[in-house]
Amino acid sequence: MAAELDQLRRQADQLAKQFKQKGYPDLADTLSADAKSYGARAKIARKLGMPEHFSSPTAPVPLETPTVIEQLTIRESFTDVEREALIADGALIYTPLGETITAQKDSRAKKGKPSFAYLTTSENRLVAVPSRKVEIAIYPAPERAFVPDSFSKGVEGQDKAVAVDAVELRQRLGQEGLGQIIPGEASTVTDIVFQHEEATGQWLLGSEYAAAQGLNYVYTRTKNPTNSTGSDVAYVGDAGPGYGVFVDHWGRGSGRRDIGVLRMVVPIETK
Repeated sequence: MAAELDQLRRQADQLAKQFKQKGYPDLADTLSADAKSYGARAKIARKLGMPEHFSSPTAPVPLETPTVIEQLTIRESFTDVEREALIADGALIYTPLGETITAQKDSRAKKGKPSFAYLTTSENRLVAVPSRKVEIAIYPAPERAFVPDSFSKGVEGQDKAVAVDAVELRQRLGQEGLGQIIPGEASTVTDIVFQHEEATGQWLLGSEYAAAQGLNYVYTRTKNPTNSTGSDVAYVGDAGPGYGVFVDHWGRGSGRRDIGVLRMVVPIETK
């Protein structure tokens, strides 16, 4: 029993450190090894949608990654060390050009290249929004391109999957200044899709990416609203030669089996 209790306290300490690093000192204090109440720890676990087992001295289990949604302050570029770590891990880094979808369409036409196979109707909520000019790392290998467990979920569930994946990425690479996003601009995704095609000749979000998920088509979610209430947001995908990329919309709170989240790693400020 004593050994089990020590293990549980170490797990609580580990989680407390993560909360403190992410700016949640109150939660960190509650979860610290000095906290006398296991009930308090269980209450926090329930609130975060985590298993309560770590609060019980009779049921030690591996600690799961917290699902607190990260509030990120994004830097413009990666450090040299971060860049080297990402590239060694198989990532490619692109910087969107700050162009709107309308500008991207014109630019591709001048190059004699396809751009948009379909654009959903959204007035200027979609086509007039420029892409975000910060460095973004993607994983071009189809089997690593998407955030695990991000399909068939609404935006809230996908946000949690992204937060979990970001924690694992930081721990694996030993780089605290890395975060992951679901972009607020569809143009950020299409910008990277076009840059990747021009640099490599390969279509990100194309048929190989769908096949890796056991699907015929595959898309990535954005948070770009396409209606006045924001209940619908844009998704991007099903890209390929001869026609370009599709941009359509789906309910923010609804999941779909072919809409996941492309891994998009960004440099973030650390506390």
